Amino acid sequence: LGLDYQVKTLIVDNKCFALRLWDTAGQERYRSITKQFFRKADGVVLMYDITSEYSFSDTRYWLSCIQEGVEDGVVILLLGNKTDCAAERQVPTKEGERLAKEHQLMFYECSAASGHNVSESMVSLIRSLKVREDELKNEAKEVAKPPQKKKGCCW
Repeated sequence: LGLDYQVKTLIVDNKCFALRLWDTAGQERYRSITKQFFRKADGVVLMYDITSEYSFSDTRYWLSCIQEGVEDGVVILLLGNKTDCAAERQVPTKEGERLAKEHQLMFYECSAASGHNVSESMVSLIRSLKVREDELKNEAKEVAKPPQKKKGCCW
């Protein structure tokens, strides 16, 4: 398909986690198939280029696709990339923060080139995924057990 797929293993809070990352680079040709990936996702990283207003405006389209394709409560990380290119910045940090707050997303800015905030954002994502997993386990425990059938000879 031409999608970039990687498994990134990280140790967070003395536990090992494997992130399966699918990267479409926001390309038009993948728009029809990405909804299939969102459906099975526990979390989504929605990345934009801080040096491109077009890239940022496109995040609204992707966000609507994500929200259509996933269950409520999925963890979404909005990640502004290329902080190493601050001189060419077109998207102020406040814009990313506002979008994240508006849609209850996690928010970070990073630089894939320099590594700035890359690990920190992934660790934060993993911790949020773990919290969500624990919440789901607790909800499952709270489901009432069906009443036991009484044994006896009476009809």
